[in-house]
Amino acid sequence: MFIKTNDKYTVMPVDTMEKVENLVRERLKTEVIRLGVADSNLLGVYIALNSNGVILPNVAREPEISALKKLGLNVYVSKDNHNANGNNIAANDKGGIINPYIGPEEAKAISDALGVELVPMGIAGFTTVGSACIATNSGFLAHYKCGEEDLRMLKDALKVDGSKGTMNTGTGFVAYGAVVNKNGYIVGEDTTAFEIGRLEEGLGLIR
Repeated sequence: MFIKTNDKYTVMPVDTMEKVENLVRERLKTEVIRLGVADSNLLGVYIALNSNGVILPNVAREPEISALKKLGLNVYVSKDNHNANGNNIAANDKGGIINPYIGPEEAKAISDALGVELVPMGIAGFTTVGSACIATNSGFLAHYKCGEEDLRMLKDALKVDGSKGTMNTGTGFVAYGAVVNKNGYIVGEDTTAFEIGRLEEGLGLIR
């Protein structure tokens, strides 16, 4: 809920403890950007991100927008009422999915900023697909209640294979319990070894 990453940058709250920042640098191997969104620490909830662009909510302030533009990312400030973008969008650099209640014009603008096609869909009956799915360029992990048809649609939309599982001892909203990129991952402290195994398998991190 508090961290968002791609393969190059990790966005973290301004008041993040130094030991957490060091852990991110070690595990995710990214540059750390300390940022707030309207002075909120809920970056994972508010921000959607891939290697091409970043989607911010309409409460984002100009200094926050400018800081991300300086990274060379396409920055789009969402206009839809469903602007908890991290909850509503899951994307890698190949494709993505989006809350079906977001209007087609807004979805197109978000798609253009991220440089991928976004498919409107739900996961296991939930429309907050960004919270129910973690995606990278090598795989995805979706909510444990995800059915076979949803899995097929996710594979088609994200253009990678994946699986379903949980984080933090049974939480289906997997994006709240893990931060993942091509280099590694950080998970919640209550996450079990079995859940980590499912994460590594789904995201293609088993080497």
